[in-house]
Amino acid sequence: MENILLPPDASLTLSELMFRITIAILIGLFIGIERERRKKDGTKSFAGIRTFPLISILGFIAALIASITHIGVFIAIFVVFGILVSISYYLSSKDGGYGGTSEITVLIIFTLGALTFYGFLLLAASVSIILGIFLTFKTQFRAFAGKIEEEDMYATIKFAIITLVVLPLLPNESFGPLDAFNPRKIWFMVVLIAGISFIGYVLFKLIGTKRGIQLLSILGGLASSTAVTLSFTQRSKEVVSLSRNLAAGIVLASTIMFPRVLLIIYVLNAKLANMLLLPVGIFTTAGLLTGLLLWRDKGDVDYKSINLKNPFKLFMAFKFGVVFAIILLLSKAAQTFVGDQGIYLTSIFAGFADVDAVALSIVDLVNNELALNVAVVAIILGAITNSVVKMMIAYFWGSKELGRYTIIGFSGIIISSLVYVGFLVI
Repeated sequence: MENILLPPDASLTLSELMFRITIAILIGLFIGIERERRKKDGTKSFAGIRTFPLISILGFIAALIASITHIGVFIAIFVVFGILVSISYYLSSKDGGYGGTSEITVLIIFTLGALTFYGFLLLAASVSIILGIFLTFKTQFRAFAGKIEEEDMYATIKFAIITLVVLPLLPNESFGPLDAFNPRKIWFMVVLIAGISFIGYVLFKLIGTKRGIQLLSILGGLASSTAVTLSFTQRSKEVVSLSRNLAAGIVLASTIMFPRVLLIIYVLNAKLANMLLLPVGIFTTAGLLTGLLLWRDKGDVDYKSINLKNPFKLFMAFKFGVVFAIILLLSKAAQTFVGDQGIYLTSIFAGFADVDAVALSIVDLVNNELALNVAVVAIILGAITNSVVKMMIAYFWGSKELGRYTIIGFSGIIISSLVYVGFLVI
């Protein structure tokens, strides 16, 4: 394996050296092009398409000299370069420029040039891509920041706490009836579900509300298809003429539930996920087709924002953990005392509450030698129940048109699901 951190007595071949410095130059060019493009927009910057590759080369050469002599040489060059950048920032701030983005960027590029010499090519390239994203989407990030509410900040902090602080402290041991409760495992499921919902919510915030019901339904479905259903159901009574499109939106949001659950399962048990690829593909296709068939173009309709709140709240996290633990206990008890039929019944009733909890509890049973075909049927039954619940919400609480179109829309998902389960059971 290639020696990455090179001691003074190590050597690189000329071809290896040229390859690495080429990567350093390309990284500098990549960022330099973005900065040069900003200059066309009127943004002041002391570095552009030529300067950034030179800075990357400087970092590379500093690392090369340090590898031959002493690390102190690299530190000295970096400090001198940092002083020059600081002077540039001071002079630009006197003229009214207070951003500092370009100054920080050149320091990073210098460091990336050094990393390419030491062989961290993938790391340097990855960081440059992330850096390019931050520089390119400046306007979008500012718009996103303007949409963040105080509640979102608190939720983000709490999510970080339960992930980085609470999870590592929990014991990784099973106890209780049938050894069904493992605190760290249960809390990991909480973090997993909250994380996926949180990402969907962030995407929802980034896209905004001017993209129409279809895109809002898909992104909202990543965060919470139930929330989308409740919001669109209420909206159908306010604007009855949109009922058909709102029904299509509910079906699309609920359809996203299938690949969402598949992703969660794949993280935990790839073999079970592979067995679910076919049915999930069928149900997702059926849902997309029926949702799109329901859709009617309404022209330039001013769609109001759906009432999708930040999905992460500590109470909801604890609630999910409790629900997951209860379903896990009931499923293990059903498997022990009743057999496969008991697991099916548990999944059906648990589907009224949360299909994610059903899927995760079944995955845990599979890891404890539950048959894969039984697990597939149980997960599908839970998803069917959850779909029926959302269909009933729209039917009883929404406009008459919404109820009618939602039943039509869900029929493809439910019928295809029942047919597939029938083939598996028979």
